[in-house]
Amino acid sequence: MALDRMRTIPWGAGALVLAALAVAGCQQGKEGAGGTPGTPAAAAGGEVVATYQGRTLTSGRIAQELERLPAPSRTYLAAPDRKRQFVENLALNDLLYAEGAQAGYDKDPEIARQVDDLRKRLVVQRVMRKYQTPPTITDEQVKAQYDQNPILYSTAQVHASHILVKDEDTARQLLAEVKAHPEKFADLAREKSTDTVSAKKGGDLGTFGPGRMVPEFDKVAFALQPGEISDVVKTQYGYHIIMVAERKEGEPKPFDQVKEQIRASLRNKVVQDQVQGHFDELKKAADLKVDENALARVTPPAPAPPAAVPGASPQPNRQ
Repeated sequence: MALDRMRTIPWGAGALVLAALAVAGCQQGKEGAGGTPGTPAAAAGGEVVATYQGRTLTSGRIAQELERLPAPSRTYLAAPDRKRQFVENLALNDLLYAEGAQAGYDKDPEIARQVDDLRKRLVVQRVMRKYQTPPTITDEQVKAQYDQNPILYSTAQVHASHILVKDEDTARQLLAEVKAHPEKFADLAREKSTDTVSAKKGGDLGTFGPGRMVPEFDKVAFALQPGEISDVVKTQYGYHIIMVAERKEGEPKPFDQVKEQIRASLRNKVVQDQVQGHFDELKKAADLKVDENALARVTPPAPAPPAAVPGASPQPNRQ
């Protein structure tokens, strides 16, 4: 019955409940070496809510597990039948873990690898929080950005093309070539650009207004006149050379209409710079070097062929 009721949980809440149970299972794995799996509840204390196979599940442990869930899931589980289901699932998770441990699954190298990978990801996420903390952007900063970049907060449009490459040296070489021979811009974009979508069209990005591209790209593109080619522009995607074919001037948008957009953009830019700056420092301190020739010889494994549908007729071998 418990398993039947488990299938009635809506997807969002069910996934979160299962996530909590998976975390509980990981904790059992850590504590199982020094005691019986499924008994970390004793340390949590509180009233005994359930007993099973000589073990106890206390109100303290249940509260701990509920605290790990997002607020909407805690609200969902407040109903008596759902709360009972959650408790039964905690017990079932303990019992299933014990069954797996008895079969030796807790010592399986592949499971150990996945646990190590998860631990590494969680540690990296914790470190990244420090550099992704959003800054406070004042009204004065927002107004200054609006006043200093009127074209970016208008209905203006440009028709532009670009060439994107991964390193500045390559970008500088291409820039010299397109400055000397602007008529080759489209051909060089097709041949050299790492933006494979626009490269097929000779680098053509079509017509767009402010805000569609990243801020560094926008600022340069909307400062160019038709026929002009930019200097090398660095963004999070690499190094760009931009050429504007056409521009249409527009009317300025009211400050109140765009101020929160500006605030979000400035906030994101600060966070992006913090993160990228730290990445650059780490790579420099570690003297990170990549052998491009060796990298070129690394080939990702081919995708597995689709599984055969049970009962389907075999396809003829076409020569």
